[in-house]
Amino acid sequence: MKHKQLAFLAVALLFLVGGCQSNQNNSGETSHSSKKTTETSRKKTETSTSQEKIKGEVYQGEFELPLDGASGYASISLNVKSDVTAESTTLETLAPGTGFTVLAENNGWLQIKTDTQTGWVQSQYALVNLPDLIPSIVYNDTNVSGSIFRTSNVDIPDITGVSLYNSKDYNDRLEQEQYIMPVLYPMTKKIMAAQQQALSENNTIILYEAFRPLSVQVNAANKVQALAAQNPTVKAGITTAPWSIDWFIVTSISNHQVGYAMDVSIGQVTETAEKTVGKYQIKQVTGYSEYAMQTPMHELSNQSALFTGPVDVLSKTAWQSASYSPSVNQYTVTLQKYMTDNGLTPLASEWWHFNDLDTLYSMAGYTGTGDYILTETKSLAPK
Repeated sequence: MKHKQLAFLAVALLFLVGGCQSNQNNSGETSHSSKKTTETSRKKTETSTSQEKIKGEVYQGEFELPLDGASGYASISLNVKSDVTAESTTLETLAPGTGFTVLAENNGWLQIKTDTQTGWVQSQYALVNLPDLIPSIVYNDTNVSGSIFRTSNVDIPDITGVSLYNSKDYNDRLEQEQYIMPVLYPMTKKIMAAQQQALSENNTIILYEAFRPLSVQVNAANKVQALAAQNPTVKAGITTAPWSIDWFIVTSISNHQVGYAMDVSIGQVTETAEKTVGKYQIKQVTGYSEYAMQTPMHELSNQSALFTGPVDVLSKTAWQSASYSPSVNQYTVTLQKYMTDNGLTPLASEWWHFNDLDTLYSMAGYTGTGDYILTETKSLAPK
């Protein structure tokens, strides 16, 4: 199959860095210049010794940090139970979008602490904040900082360059301001595996968006449709067979609102820094060069198509028989490998988009609408 042949090419060319865009993360610490005095030298020695003493251990678990203390959110109207059974007492019911702190996991249930109760919720309905669990990923929610949505290389009025919603907060767990970027809990384990595979090859996932509010989805889709109505180039880019506009952005609930989708790219790691979170030592990517994919991120047109035509979005295997679009390059193929090797399914029309169909099916039809905006974390340092 054509895409498998390209995958071999990807491995051979993986570490080429031509066409990369350099980026620098500002989360690293800067050391003070030393002064030529005995007193300053003494203080520096004491500080160094103190830092050695407090240097944490590397967490040995399913994530880079323990689940304990991570922020979570209800994706649907969610019952908090007294025990890990559906038949146990309901302590309270959380409205969609309500935040809580995750304490533990037990056989498909998460123990959580809300503002009023400590209890259990079914994990497949709980969104969990990715920065709290996998801090090595580069988080860059451009729809929060300034949207890069474009279509056929044309700016979208009132969308391109605009902050579409506020979803950033000071994260007490990480001790820094950070985007709020959750997915449904079962999906987090697959993302963790994909990031570890990328890191093993000196690459990193760059997460552009996970959960997206419904209001943002509808607004962007309406603006794209309005632009297409007056711009023939834009219209051709999203309606030329075999594609239609719904393959690029929809005016109804999408998988981003449900919580089992994410938009990602990859980059080569150029710098890392260590950080202590609670008693644990983590490594964050503080410098990276983003690979030049087949198009810029969030180019909403057939230029971004991964395959030559549509593929059943609810099938876990149909994509395996599809042929790659001629515009696919080796970096696109490498990204696909990281994601599909770990159980995620690609979207035919967008090289950056991946779904977790296992998580979707586990919800048995009880999916959320995403009609809320997440503005607050409940994150705490792990014990």
